[in-house]
Order: sequence, then structure tokens, then C-alpha cells
Amino acid sequence: MHKSLSKLFTVMMAFFVLSSFSVGSVGASANNTAKKEDQGITFYLVRHGETLFNVQERMQGFSDSPLTEKGIEVAENLGRGLKNIPFVAAYSSTSERASDTADIVLEGRNLKLIKDKRLREINFGDLEGAYQADVMKHNNVASFQKLDYTSVNGENMQGVFERAKASLDQIVEANKTKGGNVLLVSHGITILDLVMGLDPKAWDLSKGGLPNSSVTKIQWKDGKYTVQKVGDQSYAENGQNKLTFYFVRHGETLFNVQHRMQGLSDAPLTEEGIKVAEDLARGLHDIPFSAAYSSSSGRAIDTADTILEGRNMFLKTDKRLREMNFGDLEGAYQADIMKHNNVASFQKLDYTSVNGENMAQVFARTKAAVDQIIADNQGSKKNIIVVSHGITILDLVMGLDPKAWDLSKGGLPNSSVTIVEWENGKFTVGKVGDTSYLEKGKALSH
Repeated sequence: MHKSLSKLFTVMMAFFVLSSFSVGSVGASANNTAKKEDQGITFYLVRHGETLFNVQERMQGFSDSPLTEKGIEVAENLGRGLKNIPFVAAYSSTSERASDTADIVLEGRNLKLIKDKRLREINFGDLEGAYQADVMKHNNVASFQKLDYTSVNGENMQGVFERAKASLDQIVEANKTKGGNVLLVSHGITILDLVMGLDPKAWDLSKGGLPNSSVTKIQWKDGKYTVQKVGDQSYAENGQNKLTFYFVRHGETLFNVQHRMQGLSDAPLTEEGIKVAEDLARGLHDIPFSAAYSSSSGRAIDTADTILEGRNMFLKTDKRLREMNFGDLEGAYQADIMKHNNVASFQKLDYTSVNGENMAQVFARTKAAVDQIIADNQGSKKNIIVVSHGITILDLVMGLDPKAWDLSKGGLPNSSVTIVEWENGKFTVGKVGDTSYLEKGKALSH
């Protein structure tokens, strides 16, 4: 009897332990399932790139027009700006301007684009293609975006919100178990209508509409939508294939003071040259440089080192960025050269007859160096500092834009800055011989 009771007690305890283990396992499984279903989704809602109708300021809802050259370019910038964002899914409206934008952004990603009519722009009905100004004037309003178009066979804001929200809810259902980032390319009013429906304070309509290729972020978590950012242009800006060159002429040298020919020959910076380079460093302090280059001449390297002091940057030198070669006339007095050649400036002379260079040769080697810098740095928006020489910088500038500098003004001041922008294969010359950074640095030194 005692043995039977003992055996029964043992069996009951084993059953209790197993039951407890099973219940615990079911509870853990349920918790894991709950966590799996609530991973959270971040929507990156993108307004399509600029189109022909955008430029013409026409009503563009269900009607469509192609992306402009600028629209394609900015969409490419956006694609680069979003390259580090991993998307688990991608959607767009069925309008070609939206799907084309999405295709550009998704280039290089193995991600299928899903199209949904509910993500289209508001339907302007009979007013599709009309000029926005005419519509606003007729209705005596400052914006066409908030009007009700149901009377002209179109839609109103409520209708747009309901269909766009239904699409968003369906996307959540399809992706909530895996969570992550979802790209959604749609339209200005549709995105804003969705945003304002979710959070009326998320956007001030007096600002106008959303910029083309801007990003609006909405997070879904625990069954709730939260508007995080609206009309963000930083992704497109950061993805610009744009380099801004800050060409700096070296600081004053002994040969500058003595007015001697200083090309491939070199002379040390004067005390004033060092001081002014330090002023320039302060003036350029707030400019974030991604790369730094200089000619291989000591005066250029010393100037660059002064400017870069305190920055954790490696200076690359390139012989092609050196000053014009004056050949046998290196070190001669400038006045003697000008008198002998009966000219007012020694800078435009051809020195090939005295084993030196001419302007075309200087431009060719300098441009080759710049092209190499571009090849090494393109693909994003960067500032690049290049410390070089007066004639070399001017020769490059005049080769890129003959009207950028009036040679009757003379040469570039020491430690002056010349801005040249390169974007998608095109050069634009900005300020030439700018001393404002230098003046700013001087003011900061007091």
C-alpha cells in the first residue's frame, strides 16, 4: 500500500512538472509570436521627382507627365542618399512619374516594386492639366491643394486620405511580421493628406506643398502611426554627386615679396605669409573637408598644413598642381621679364622657348589632376580643399569659364579662395580670388 501511494505520488509530481513546463512553453511561444508580429515599420514616403507639369505649374493628379532631366538627376541623388537604408519592401502609385522615381531610387537593389492605385495623387477631375494659377484665381484661394474637386468629377481631401490610409494599412499587414523600412513613392497632396490625417500638427500648410523627391517618415508600431519627419530633403542633398573645390593660393613667400619669377622653383613662406595662412585656417574652420590636396611645392604644402592643423586629414600632393614652369627664367625679376617682352603682365607669356610651359600646357595638367580628384571622390556631396598657385588656379578657372576673371585685375591674392563646383560632369566657377574667409579669420583672431 505504501509503495502504491509512493508510486502514485511520483507520477503526479512528474505530471505536474511536465504540465508546468508545457504551460511555460506555450506562454513563451505566445510571447515570441507577439514580438514577431510587432516588429515596427518605418515608412519612407517619397514624393516623385520633378515632372514637365510641375515645371509648367499645371494640375497633375490622375493625369501624368514625364520626369524632367532635373527630376531624374535629383531622383538619382535621392537613391544615393538612401543607399544605406535597407528596405524590406517597396511600393509606388501606378502613375509613371512615381514608378519611374521608385525605379531610379531602387537601382541596384534586388527588390520588387509593388504598384497600388490607391497611392495616386488627388483626382482633379475635369481640371486635370489646367494651369494652377487659373484654378486659384477662379476660386479666389492662395492654394489649389485644399479645394474640393468632387463637383468637377474629382476628389476631396477626405476621399484621398481614406484610400491612401487603406493602402498603408494593407502594407502594414503584409510586412509587420518582419518589420523594417518600407519605401513608398507617391505624390505631394496624397502624402500631405495622409500626414495631416494622422497628425494635423505635423505640417504647416502655409509652407506650401512638399518638395519633389523629399522624404516623409511615418512609423507604425503597436498599432499606432507616428509622423516623424515631413518633406525632408537631406537624403537627396546628401546624395548629390557634387564636389565643391576650395582652391587656395599659397601664402606669401620670399620670392613674392621680391617680385621674382616663382614657378617650379620654391621659396619659404614669409612671417606674414604664415600669419595670413593661420587667419585663413580660422576662416575655413567651419567648412567640413572630405579630402585635401596640394601641389608638391613646399610653399603650397606649408600653407595646406597650416590650414589643416587640428583636422585629422591626410594631405595628398600632386606635381600636376604646381605653378607654371618659367624655365630658364625661374628666379628672375618679374619687372625685367615684362620690360624685355614689352608686356604689362608676365602671367600670359609663353615660356616654352626657354624650356618652360605655356598656358595650354598648364591647363591640361591641372585639369587632369582635378579629373583624377573627381574620380577618387565622386558619388556624394563633398568639400575638397586644393592648395595650389596663382597662375595655375587662374589658368584652370579661365579654361573652364573664360569670363570668370578679368585678367586686367592682375593675379590672385595670396591665401585667397576660388570656388569651383562639379556636379554630374559639369563645372561651375563660383567666386574667384575670394578673401572673405581670410577676413573672417582675422576678425576671429582678435
